[in-house]
Amino acid sequence: MNAVTVDRGTRRQRFESVAPRGSGWGISLSLAPAIALFAFAYAVPMVILVATSFTKWDFLGIEWTGFANFERLFADPVFWRAAANTLVYCLGTLLIQVPLAVVAGILLSWHPPGWRAFRAVLFLPIVISGAAFAVVYGLFYNPSWGLLKQLLGALGLDAEANVLFDVNLAIFAVMAAYVFIVGFGMVLVMAEIVSIPREQYEAAEVDGASRWQRERHITLPALRQVIGTAALLGVLSTLKFFDLVYILTAGGPGNRTATIGTYTYTQYVNDQWGYASSIGFITLAIGVVAIVLIRRIFRIGETV
Repeated sequence: MNAVTVDRGTRRQRFESVAPRGSGWGISLSLAPAIALFAFAYAVPMVILVATSFTKWDFLGIEWTGFANFERLFADPVFWRAAANTLVYCLGTLLIQVPLAVVAGILLSWHPPGWRAFRAVLFLPIVISGAAFAVVYGLFYNPSWGLLKQLLGALGLDAEANVLFDVNLAIFAVMAAYVFIVGFGMVLVMAEIVSIPREQYEAAEVDGASRWQRERHITLPALRQVIGTAALLGVLSTLKFFDLVYILTAGGPGNRTATIGTYTYTQYVNDQWGYASSIGFITLAIGVVAIVLIRRIFRIGETV
């Protein structure tokens, strides 16, 4: 008996110890709907995306063009502007949104007075649609009667400024509408803090550690993977950042707020479907690289 036969027999015994004999068809049938849904919603569209990115595809038909779309893409200044803007939004997510979510989660885990109300308010933007949230911020930025105008006027500043049409301020105005959506990361942090053994805090308190020292040396290390997960979800969200930007500025002024997502949509509505697919392919590749890097940096999935 060779090693291969022994290995197959061992695997068969393990399977039989987990699943009763004759249950294979039942397991396959139970998995079939999930497999079909994955194929219909993810696998097939991904194959179509990759295949059409090498074509000239519009309402007149489809023609194989090889790497022509990618050559055009890398020479396209508007794409690079959109990519640079997306990077800015990504940095805003990593440097502002995720830290704010961590701080909010830690503070609310102390259960200060009214913490449930604060938690509900911070989580509210996650519940409503991005379009509705963009409309609210559009009213806030309104140069005629918006709340921002009133605040600027009270401070003696230019109350007539329209930040959404200022080439220097527009991207920061859009980012401000996005980075303060911290509800999801906050909930992740609060849920992880509950799982930290109370004995660690009690022992540190007995040793004379202050509350901030306990949070720094106990809570933050325990939140490593949760912070990594929030950062990963935030980066992937910026790669498909669309609704808030499109409703507030439509990518303007002068593409100063455009993202890869809005530029892809622009190419699609202009019947440049193959070119739009090539942008989507690049976005997919960037997303895969981001997943690998962030998982490595935060060691997501590894035991402590």
